[in-house]
Amino acid sequence: MKSKLFSAMLCLSVLCIGFTACSDDEKEDGNYAKAIAGTYKGSLLMESAPIVSDAQIDVIRDDDRNVTLKMNETVLTMSVDIECKSEVSLSNGQYLLSGSTTFNMSMGEATVPVPVKVNGTIDSAGKANIRISVEVPNLPVEVIFDGQK
Repeated sequence: MKSKLFSAMLCLSVLCIGFTACSDDEKEDGNYAKAIAGTYKGSLLMESAPIVSDAQIDVIRDDDRNVTLKMNETVLTMSVDIECKSEVSLSNGQYLLSGSTTFNMSMGEATVPVPVKVNGTIDSAGKANIRISVEVPNLPVEVIFDGQK
């Protein structure tokens, strides 16, 4: 009789352990790029001059943790066409973007390669805040994009 009771308790214990669930946070699949991919519309602010213009940034998924940011805007009379690969990570409920690239900037008849750094955040509600640092020779430019998916 004692062995049957022990066997029944053991089976019940195994069943209880088998039905224990994990929280959603523990099931995070790490596909951050899929969560933030899309078109963001907002405004660009140049820090060096009080210039604000409407803008759009496309976030394109490359793989689970990498995206390409694309922006083609005209600021003042300068056309800015930037495509930048960026790593995506998750911290405190916000997706963090970090990347760099070089784009060719026309200056008169010359074309100059200009380094660009991109850092920013996108929250779970789709609000983006992205800082774009353009290292124009002798005139670094900081541009901030604030937008919504």
